[in-house]
Order: sequence, then C-alpha cells, then structure tokens
Amino acid sequence: MTRMKVAVVGCGHLGTIHARLLAGRDDVELVAVVDPSPEARARVAEANGCAALPEPADLVGKADAAVVAAPTGLHARVSVPLLEAGLDLLIEKPIAATVEDARSIVTTARRHGRVVAVGHVERFNPAWKLAVEQVGRPVAIESARLAPFTFRSMDVGVVHDLMIHDIDLVLSLEPGRLEHLEAHGLSATGGHEDVVRARLSFSSGLVADLSASRINPTLRRAVSLWSAEGMASVDFNAKTVEVITPSADVRAGRFVAAEVPPGDRAALKDAFFTQVLPRETLTVPDANAIACEHDDFLTAIRTGRAPLVPASAGAAALEIANRVIDTLVCTKFGGDATPTVPLKPRAFDFPLRRKTG
Repeated sequence: MTRMKVAVVGCGHLGTIHARLLAGRDDVELVAVVDPSPEARARVAEANGCAALPEPADLVGKADAAVVAAPTGLHARVSVPLLEAGLDLLIEKPIAATVEDARSIVTTARRHGRVVAVGHVERFNPAWKLAVEQVGRPVAIESARLAPFTFRSMDVGVVHDLMIHDIDLVLSLEPGRLEHLEAHGLSATGGHEDVVRARLSFSSGLVADLSASRINPTLRRAVSLWSAEGMASVDFNAKTVEVITPSADVRAGRFVAAEVPPGDRAALKDAFFTQVLPRETLTVPDANAIACEHDDFLTAIRTGRAPLVPASAGAAALEIANRVIDTLVCTKFGGDATPTVPLKPRAFDFPLRRKTG
C-alpha cells in the first residue's frame, strides 16, 4: 500500500495527539506539522520525525491530506485554501466558528472534489456505538458532559467546546427537524457561557436534554437513551454500557405493579432488575477513538466513500449549536438575577495559534 502523505496544522493538545498517532501508522507518512510558534512546531516535529513549517500554505505540494487542529475561528481561513490546493482534510470540531464559514468549507470541498471529515470523535467511541445497537430508535436522550476548567478553548463557550459533541450524537440518529428549543446557562469566567442546559425537541418525537459545564469540580461524560425496546446508559469515562430491557411479562402487558400481592412485593422489589426489567452491563471493545477516526478518514480518501462525519454533518451540528446560543438565557454567576447574553460566535482576526482542546 502506498503511504499517504499527511500533515497536521496546529501543535497544541489535540494536534500533538493527531501527530503522534499518524506518525505511528504504517500506511501514513507524517510529512510535516504546522504552527506559528517555532518552539511548538519544533517540539512536535522532533518527537515525530517530520518537518516543521510556519504556515499552512507551505503544505501545498508536500502533503496529500491534513488534520486541521487550529483554533476554531481559523478553520475556514486554513481549510479553504488547502481544499482549493487539492488536499483532503480532517477538521477538528466544531467545523468552524460561524455557519457561513462552515458552508464555505462544504461548498469548497464539493467544488474541488475533496474529502472533508469533521472531528466529532464520540461517533467513533465503541461505547456509543454499542449503546445505539441495543435500543433501536430512541424517543428520549439525556446527556451530561461536565469538566473542570482547563484554560483551553477559551475562544468559544461551552456549547461549541463540549455540548456540540452531544448535539452531533443526537443528529446522527436522524431525529428530523428541530421544532422546539430552550436553553438556560451561567457565565462565570468572563464573556462566554460556561454552563448550559438545553432541551431540543424534534419532528420525529425525540426529545434531547443536554447538559454541559466546563466549571464542574469533577469530570463526567455520560448519555442515556430510552426507546420502546429498552434503555442504555453510557459512561464514556468508565467505558461501560448498562442496558435495561423489558421482560417477556412487561412486553406482553402481563406485569401490572399495582396487582402484585403485598406479600410478594418485598422480594420482587429486590429482584426488579433481574425479573421485571433485566439489567446487564455490557463489555465495551477497547479502541482508540481518534485512531478509528483516522481509519475512517483515510479509507474515505482511498475508496471515495463519504466519511462517517462529513462536512455537512459538522455544519449541521454547528447550526444547532448556534441556535442554542441564540436561544440561551444566560445569567452571570455571582451577579444579580438579571439574565445576560453571552458573547456570540464571531469572526476571528489573529495569528494562527495552537488548538488546545
């Protein structure tokens, strides 16, 4: 197999991970990393045995494809010229800061026949894929994506930083048109929203309750899905999936709790999750989600099929995320009770810096 020449733009936290994983692949030659900081690009280049370049334009003629891990506000500015020059791209989430920028990336990729994948990495999480297989078509989803403050991704709020992961997961289930949205949040670190709870109702009947925080004392990433076939709860940190399914008596309508004789209720209460609604913890296959994302991206380039998360999906997730921000009733933490409006997604005008989260 011919080794594909790939580069990474941005040498922050995520760019460093992408470079390390790509450099370790037999089917890839990591030809360069790009960053305006001489120290950052030298560090990552030396660790992975590749060239260190200051500008994305320097990749033209040297690489077949690239991972864009620059700050969100620079994604379109970096991606569009590279697509026009013939490179295929894996762009970290969110695809761009504005819907207009996202559409520019989508149309440029189509015009030039290039592959664009978007780094919504939870789609490749084996726990998520296993859970979806268990419940069929969900009617309700509840997610919690909570993290301590890290001083990373401060150019965006928690909706673009964290909640957009779960927005993309919901949209991957093809829930139909968004019909109702409400969102409430807090701003604590200055400017952007730091905590948000949103309810999204879709034309299919699916209701998604999403919570995201980047000022939570502890780390938690979990999602629960309910359907007529059962319930699945995913703990992304523990890499576990717990499934609850209806017993044959529940499916047939033979179990009616009020008709259980009082003398039998204590024993049945203890056995409820074995006899009435059997509960099982499933084994989740071990996998590196970012490496799986690379597999999908490279296969899409080689075969011509669409990646699992194409540019259009990234744009759709961004559009819903921006609608959450537009709807958001946000209160300043530590201030009075008067709701305030956080900073909206905006155009960026600063030198390329490293994407750190």
